[in-house]
Amino acid sequence: MIQGEPEYQSIQNDSSQSNSPDMMRDSDTEKLLRGSITVDHVYDSFIQKTGFNFKLFCIVTCSGIGLLSDTLEVMGISYAKNYIKNDFILTRLEESVLVGVLFAGMLIGGLFWGTAADIYGRRSVLKVSLGMNGTFAALSALSPNFALFCIARLFSGIGVGGSIPVIFSYVSEWSHSKIRGRVISTVATCWMVGTVMAAGFALAILPQGNQHYSQYWQPWRLYLVVCSVPSLVAALMYHLLPETPAFHLGRGETELAVAIMRNYSSDASHVSSEIRHIKRLVEDKATPRNRPLSNPGLLVSLKEMFLKIAVLFSVSLRRMTFICMIVILPVHFGYYGFMLWFPEYVKKTSGGGDGPDDDAKVFREGLYVAMASFPGNVLSIILSDIVGVKILLVVSLLLSAGSIFLLYAFHSPHQVLLLSCLFNGVSAPVFNMVDILLPALYPTATRTSAFGFHTSLIRVVMIIGNWLFAKFVDTSPSVPIVLTSALLLVSAIATLALPRLKAAH
Repeated sequence: MIQGEPEYQSIQNDSSQSNSPDMMRDSDTEKLLRGSITVDHVYDSFIQKTGFNFKLFCIVTCSGIGLLSDTLEVMGISYAKNYIKNDFILTRLEESVLVGVLFAGMLIGGLFWGTAADIYGRRSVLKVSLGMNGTFAALSALSPNFALFCIARLFSGIGVGGSIPVIFSYVSEWSHSKIRGRVISTVATCWMVGTVMAAGFALAILPQGNQHYSQYWQPWRLYLVVCSVPSLVAALMYHLLPETPAFHLGRGETELAVAIMRNYSSDASHVSSEIRHIKRLVEDKATPRNRPLSNPGLLVSLKEMFLKIAVLFSVSLRRMTFICMIVILPVHFGYYGFMLWFPEYVKKTSGGGDGPDDDAKVFREGLYVAMASFPGNVLSIILSDIVGVKILLVVSLLLSAGSIFLLYAFHSPHQVLLLSCLFNGVSAPVFNMVDILLPALYPTATRTSAFGFHTSLIRVVMIIGNWLFAKFVDTSPSVPIVLTSALLLVSAIATLALPRLKAAH
């Protein structure tokens, strides 16, 4: 989180009243020299001056495609699961492994790629992780047996685990404080787009039956290939986008950062004062950013990875890290545990079979549930910068706890569908606020490491949620549902301990 921002904004306002707005006044220069204005402040002023231009639109679009591609990998497996189970003749335990192996890969990827992005750059990691995700997801569709399928999905999960935390850090560092909440919420909305696409592709491809395909090419294989395409598209698009200047500034690579800043602005003279001030601050010997860092070797990178994670439990960040864990983990436990087993739960409550018509009905209902998150996403875009992240997060968590608890009391097919739509709708702002919250609470040097660490813990609770729902979906589905509701209440209470901030911070 940027400290001291109001002071710098007041300086900007004072400077704007002078005859030469691009020149700092003497009093402002004194503040610059004594350190009350930092590189982060001047950089945010630069981003604010450039506004929402075409290049930022491309960054948001590419990041949105990258995020929805990850959604297709996570949610798509829940629709293809029954077909893969029948083709490979899996037990219920192996069926839970089918889903859990992807989360295990995401756990590894979150720890590794998040820290790698703080060392090698956000853009570089996104290119590799998204390419890895798309490649191995497509290869999993060609797997002749269950063992090779799981290996391919594991590596696909490692790719997914890298791109999710880095995408939001990348977008955050390209968005100025006044629109940051809306920009991040817009990108986060693409998760909903991905869930809609996953259900839509499933409805169009999976119920067709094997009679329309060759003996060696079942519908689920085509479905997985289609779901892998957006990842490869996003990986190619990131080749055309720049690294964030904030990353280079954090490494003391001033010339690279300045070159990107000049190229990013449509009128370099309009931001000349910000570029001059940044160079002056970095060149100051008192500034710890004055020495460029060389790319470390593998062993040094691994050591730095563990050190960056250890920093999250330092005296200054430890309390915030534990609060974030309590706030974030329960909603992911309940959402992914329930949504990944939603097709099975719907079939159980409706007494449906395994025929194409029954599958098509389940996929249509999955499409309705996915689309139900649209209002929640729109509200989070509008309200994140108005009412604040904390208030919106508390309200959304309370509504999520109440809606999923009602599933314990109502069991008819129509009631289950309605309450599932309600839960998906009111929980959407939770995920969007978390995506805004994590980059804001941690400094640039540890931002993606922190995001990666928390997303790795999320994968652990997703694995536990997947196992728990798989264990009880046939016997007592109310057990994980009531547990999820109780944990969401705990999250809402823990959110009150977070600092009050708006998305602009």
